[in-house]
Amino acid sequence: MGHAAAVSVLALTIGLSLARPAIGPFRIQPAGAAILGALLTMAAGLLPLAAVLASLTFLALPVLTIVSLMIITLIAEQAGFFRFLAWRMARAAGGDGVKLFTYLFLAGTLTGTLFTNDAAVLIFTPMVYKLIEEVKEESWTTANKIPYYFAVLYVANLVGAFVISNPINIVVASWFGIGFMEYALWMVIPAVVSMIVTYFGLRLFFRHTIPATYRVPEHHESMVDNPSFMFTSGAVLSATLVGFFTEHLTGIPTGYVAAIGATALAVAYRIFARGSLVAVVSGVGWDAIIFVIGIFLVANGLRTAGLTDAIGTLILRAADEGQYIGTLVTGVIAAGSSAVMNNHPTAGIMALAIGDLSLMDLPARMLAFSALIGGDLGPKMLPIGSLAALMWFRILRSKGVEISYWQYIKLGVPITLAAMLLSLLALNLEFALFQAFR
Repeated sequence: MGHAAAVSVLALTIGLSLARPAIGPFRIQPAGAAILGALLTMAAGLLPLAAVLASLTFLALPVLTIVSLMIITLIAEQAGFFRFLAWRMARAAGGDGVKLFTYLFLAGTLTGTLFTNDAAVLIFTPMVYKLIEEVKEESWTTANKIPYYFAVLYVANLVGAFVISNPINIVVASWFGIGFMEYALWMVIPAVVSMIVTYFGLRLFFRHTIPATYRVPEHHESMVDNPSFMFTSGAVLSATLVGFFTEHLTGIPTGYVAAIGATALAVAYRIFARGSLVAVVSGVGWDAIIFVIGIFLVANGLRTAGLTDAIGTLILRAADEGQYIGTLVTGVIAAGSSAVMNNHPTAGIMALAIGDLSLMDLPARMLAFSALIGGDLGPKMLPIGSLAALMWFRILRSKGVEISYWQYIKLGVPITLAAMLLSLLALNLEFALFQAFR
């Protein structure tokens, strides 16, 4: 009974969050679906009140981190960082369509790495749309624009080089007590591998549609409205990044560093730009925050029902066959689950399943990293895999751009599988070298 109830609640939560049905004048959003799922999980007796409070206590620091990063992103956008970056890249490419594709991919990758993947999609999708509309030539067709849109989306689903690169990284790393530098030391190389494979996969797929030339934009688009605010913001951002990388020395958790950085940027925004902090706070993706909290509670219900134990047993049997088999199976499960039911619930389920195994600290961490590789990359296989992809579709449709799900799938599946397998191989090579020189 518990298994059936837990699976039913999960299916209902994910189904409602994707379909967003209308009930009278109201439309159910992902946040509302997650709240309903959490309430049903508690009503079914799958999650007692003590477990709910324990989960919320655990999520406090990850949520603080995510909210702070969103505030940092919103204020950086107001400072003109992303607009400046996009138009400078367009001018630097000098009218070469392939160079423009490359520069936008690299700029988006940098943004997604430092400001989270959802932020990269939310900010870069409308910005790149506007840029492409300005630089397009008369001979361009819709097909010539689509490669640039996909470049924006795919930088949102690379392996996260840092904890801050993806909300699921923050939740899973917090669950296993993985610090900023420890995470980066293990995941930067797999992240670079995923970036290279993804870039060349996109280049190969769009080799006939990336336009050869474009019109270089006018200089005024890259002008900075408030140099003092931008300079101050740049200094605060730099100090925040230093705080992230020195966490192992200072002992200040990533979440607190992000909160300090967000507060300092908010003060600078108020002083130098006289901006509205209420507008910044209201611009935070609170629906995404509520979704993360609610879906984690639903995942805990699956744990109570024993379903995470079943996944853990499968992972453990694979790990008994060898380190690479264990990480491969873990990555494949996470990728497949993320594609089918979204990577946020998958991250919670995988973290709980691995955390409950009787494993030494390092092997458990390797499995957690493998799950994150699958969770970060897997959403590219199906459109429902991540909130970032759903936002990307929504933004482009609001601009009149229709991209078929079939095009998304036939591009996403081969690139995702190649990037995942090679990224897992890179992780295992790191582990082998670590063991050899230990």
